[in-house]
Amino acid sequence: MQPQVQQAMRWMPLLVLAVAGLMVGVGVGYLVWSPGAFNYGVVSTAEEATRTVKIHQLTVTFPSATFAKAGRDASMTITITNLRSEPDYIGVSLVLARNNGVDTATISTITTNPYAVTLASYGSASDVINIKPSSTGYAFFDLIVDGELAGTIALYVVPS
Repeated sequence: MQPQVQQAMRWMPLLVLAVAGLMVGVGVGYLVWSPGAFNYGVVSTAEEATRTVKIHQLTVTFPSATFAKAGRDASMTITITNLRSEPDYIGVSLVLARNNGVDTATISTITTNPYAVTLASYGSASDVINIKPSSTGYAFFDLIVDGELAGTIALYVVPS
């Protein structure tokens, strides 16, 4: 049993170094991210990337995340393009998937805004949803286009 203990003791400094490195990495990550997560100025420097999804003969472009300040105006833009050579009637809606703290007026504005449009051949249309959240938190909305799930939009509301 003595050789096994010696072999285990040989790896002990490496294990201690790995655990210490992990703790330092987590600590530095927390110090860098935590203050910035609540600071809209830092968060908003990240580009609010848009996603483009193809459903049947349509392309749908929407923000994957929207950042807003409590008490300030914000908007989300959803663009739909018809790839067919004939007109198409399209229905678009947002369904609340999860809410943590976002006020009910904002949720209501987003979810009760169904959008229906008839697109010309190879035409496109955009819908802009204007919101003014009053409380901080986050919410996730499923984007439904022609009865199909196109993706999820995350709304993050930070203090003003």
